[in-house]
Amino acid sequence: MVTWMKNLTRKFGLGWSFLAVFLTLVPVWAQTPADIPPIVSYQETQEKLCTTQPLAEKRTYAFRLLPRATDLNGAYGRKHWFDPLKKLLPFWGSTFEERYGLDDIRTLRNEYGRKAPVGESERSRQIRLKAENKLLVQNEQGEQKWQEWLIQNPNSPIEERRKAEIRIRFQGLKTLKSPKFDWREYGLDLGEIGDQGFNCNTCWAFAAVDAMQIARQLAAIRSQANDWDNSLHPSARQLISCMVPENDYCNINWHSEAFTFMVDKGLPLGGSTKYVGKKLAWGCDAANFVKALTWDYVQTAPQKVAPVEELKRSIILYGPIVSTIRFDSCFWLYGSGVFNETQNQDGTHVILIIGWDDQKGAWLIKNSYGADWGEGGFGWVKYASNNIGQWSAWVVADPSEEKRLANELRSKK
Repeated sequence: MVTWMKNLTRKFGLGWSFLAVFLTLVPVWAQTPADIPPIVSYQETQEKLCTTQPLAEKRTYAFRLLPRATDLNGAYGRKHWFDPLKKLLPFWGSTFEERYGLDDIRTLRNEYGRKAPVGESERSRQIRLKAENKLLVQNEQGEQKWQEWLIQNPNSPIEERRKAEIRIRFQGLKTLKSPKFDWREYGLDLGEIGDQGFNCNTCWAFAAVDAMQIARQLAAIRSQANDWDNSLHPSARQLISCMVPENDYCNINWHSEAFTFMVDKGLPLGGSTKYVGKKLAWGCDAANFVKALTWDYVQTAPQKVAPVEELKRSIILYGPIVSTIRFDSCFWLYGSGVFNETQNQDGTHVILIIGWDDQKGAWLIKNSYGADWGEGGFGWVKYASNNIGQWSAWVVADPSEEKRLANELRSKK
């Protein structure tokens, strides 16, 4: 027995000595692994990883205080039953040659493991041509018609005015000349801020669900249709559950796979929405599905960063755009300001671009890291920073599907 213990025993007796030692050690035993190290150490580690990255200019954003790392589980995309047939049928997918040449298709498949929107060529082409013809007309008439509407409806409620602006003004090319644009200002429901969890690669699902849900709203507003029914809500949880095999939820997937699933099967609506980290708790129990009409990349070389004007044009035409950005140590730390890192390798994280600000020289994005990230879950990213704009894609809702769904839901009431 060490000297201090002998002295303690001689003075107080053996029983009291052991009690004193026990009380001394209790605070140490009571500490849990989550309390060690303190949050400041984790913060300092992450900030060090970020600040050691090379940067061409001064950082134009502030760091946030990071939450302690948690390990939520959640997502991946399944292979299709018809995948083996593609190897046996060389013409599979060749119907998309009008937009994607054979070299484009081969490059996307062989070098990037990605595919063009197979089977949607003619439909996509018709939608695109119709939209572009409307753009050419409204380039001259859109602003004039909007001013006429304002004169004819001087006392219209703000909600009605915003919907009219979306329907009349925001399909003209002049809108692209606006120095700033934010879909949040026009009455659209962009959905709640999602939180994919610290080690779960489900960003693709959150962004794809938001894009499709917003596309449904835009289609209803622009067509002045009464068939829009939002009583059943979509969720990343259901899309993941319906697309992904059990136990693969947190592996990386791709937004284009999600859009293809929505065209073939549909966006899952209703069902369990709670996003939890227990793999066995997940299941596809959606009450209904609503199919998308089509989807496509912003440009025929999606592996490249899309030009600013092309992205703006797609944002106006189709609503918020799903895109990738290169994830790095700094992106996780973003708190406010304009993110301007220059890690320009291939995009590894999927986000939603909902607007822009030319004065800031930045895109306005919606992320899936929770409301503590950035400015309430949203953030500004400098044009082309960390290759934002790579693999950008849009999705279009199907009006006939919306009508079918509305009729089904009415018949059940």
